[in-house]
Amino acid sequence: MMTPIGTFGTLLASLMVIPVIMGFTIKAPKLVVFGFIVILFVFSSSTWGQLQEETTIYSRGTGIFYFSLLNLILLTAGVAALLKKLANPNTPYLAAPLAKYSVAFVFLLCAHLVLGLMSGVDLELILAYNGIINILNMLVFMYLVIMAFNSEKDQQNLLLTILALAAVRAVFGLVRYVLFEGDSANPYRNFEGLDMKIFFFDIADNFVAALAAFCAAWLVTSPKIRLSPPKRLALYLFLALEVAVVALSFRRSSLLGLALMFALLLYQLPGRHRLKFVILGLGMLSVVAVVFFEQRLQFNTAGGILSSLTYDISPDKRITDSRFYELYAAAQSIGSNWLFGLGSWGEYSGNREILDYHVGRLDFVHSGFGHIVLKTGVAGLLIFVGLLFAYTSYYFKTRKYRAGNALLLSDAGFAGFLFWVPTLLIGTPIIEFRTMLMIGLTLALPFVAARKETVQLRTYYAAA
Repeated sequence: MMTPIGTFGTLLASLMVIPVIMGFTIKAPKLVVFGFIVILFVFSSSTWGQLQEETTIYSRGTGIFYFSLLNLILLTAGVAALLKKLANPNTPYLAAPLAKYSVAFVFLLCAHLVLGLMSGVDLELILAYNGIINILNMLVFMYLVIMAFNSEKDQQNLLLTILALAAVRAVFGLVRYVLFEGDSANPYRNFEGLDMKIFFFDIADNFVAALAAFCAAWLVTSPKIRLSPPKRLALYLFLALEVAVVALSFRRSSLLGLALMFALLLYQLPGRHRLKFVILGLGMLSVVAVVFFEQRLQFNTAGGILSSLTYDISPDKRITDSRFYELYAAAQSIGSNWLFGLGSWGEYSGNREILDYHVGRLDFVHSGFGHIVLKTGVAGLLIFVGLLFAYTSYYFKTRKYRAGNALLLSDAGFAGFLFWVPTLLIGTPIIEFRTMLMIGLTLALPFVAARKETVQLRTYYAAA
């Protein structure tokens, strides 16, 4: 426990750092955003599956403040960005199609804050990470990314940074996989007793690899890109490495997300180039399927490959034996509160023996959409889904106006969103700080691709 002097010193240091962060955000937003991107791409946040739980960079500060230090920096930078926008009211919105949904969510979060305090709920519970605060973090990071990059040079630097960091992370994972038994956060070995090692258990690490793989595949298949043989060979090797990262992490949602990303690329290719991509894709898919079945599903072989993939969600299982039991229990607990949910602090009730993997915490479910309904009801779900639909509509309406790096950024952003769809359906993204910021990055990329146009419009307003 901290002494009063220690607490005062921490508070004083925080107050001194705040203007520094705000100054950097206003004058050099790229430095702030690049700092976040480096941390997000390099440092894992998942400790589930470790025999000894460890603290991560994303949890630093939570013993002193309501939020982690990284979260406090993010929110401070978000306030600075808002002040910068208010100081120039004539500038166009950074992501106009999403603005009304962002405002609606902020209003919803404020309503939860007021109603929770009036009901005697502790502020710490209202703003807990197992609530909905990470949706706000996602939106703040999305707007920071859009604000930071406003030229073709910025777009190129962002792409190169993503690819370079993904390569570094993949090589780190490869060395650890070959020499040091893979990721120590391995629930398959540590909890289920399966004799297998994995690249990365953290879904965000799988996303980093999948995003890099998509960019590499986009470059080698694009009919408008001319690459020298050495560069093309290097990209193929890079593509193989990143796909291997996803395959040898043995996460079904990651593999499905990667398949959706490649399906998007296949859909966008001209007819004469599709055959080449299909051959490449089928070759990689065959290798991935064999490795995945032999390693991850070797203990669930009854009924063939499809049954093995769906062994815990099969419709012939009883609800109490299914992965979806927690969703059933949560739905039963919501009762008549389906419109506005149980509140950001809400918990559901169920058989704790069946739900022992929750370690006594019944304030989240394995479904991003289900979690939003649990906490905010249908009202919150409509806001969130509305934002995603507006984002999707913007991407398809504006893609035809993009070319070069802008087109790659736009496609990578939407492909990244497709990667997260399975996780939003059956994973726990809403309660994970790193994951939600990664989703914020994918939502930002199509708007970054159009940022040059926004800057030109801002120049017009300034001249007027």
